[in-house]
Amino acid sequence: KLFGITCNDENGSKIDDIINSATKIKFPHALHLNLDKCREIGLVLSRCKMLQELCLNGNRGCLGEEMLVALFLAEGPYNFPLKSLDLGNNQFGTRELTMILPFLKSWEELDYLSLDGNCIDNEGAQLLAETLDTVRIRRLSLNRNQISKEGLSCILSSQNARYLTSLMISN
Repeated sequence: KLFGITCNDENGSKIDDIINSATKIKFPHALHLNLDKCREIGLVLSRCKMLQELCLNGNRGCLGEEMLVALFLAEGPYNFPLKSLDLGNNQFGTRELTMILPFLKSWEELDYLSLDGNCIDNEGAQLLAETLDTVRIRRLSLNRNQISKEGLSCILSSQNARYLTSLMISN
């Protein structure tokens, strides 16, 4: 069962075809995510083959550590060419960010990452900078977080910072 759609022999193959060929998925904030829905989303993501754009924006305060594990560490590594990931306005901090970073390292082609409107601090910026050493993100948006000049300096001194064509950071 995926978001209220039951997969069975009769219509399961159509749903599988849709999931396998999806290039953009947006889960609206009105979805009111809970742990069960995060597990369902993780299952859907684990079945995607062509996904390039994922938006999980605006789930203020809903995405706790357990939910992020369900989303991003579902059933092993994801196998799709993600280029854009929007995790803005979820109000998670550095602790939750550590749950996402291993997930980011699996995409060499990730072009855009938005972490706007969260509670990421300088420690989170340092961890993100270490991730940037292995991933060549070109556009990074960190608006409305708790990152100071120290955190910004960590990001700019990362090995792959030279690949950034756009860095948005404002408080």
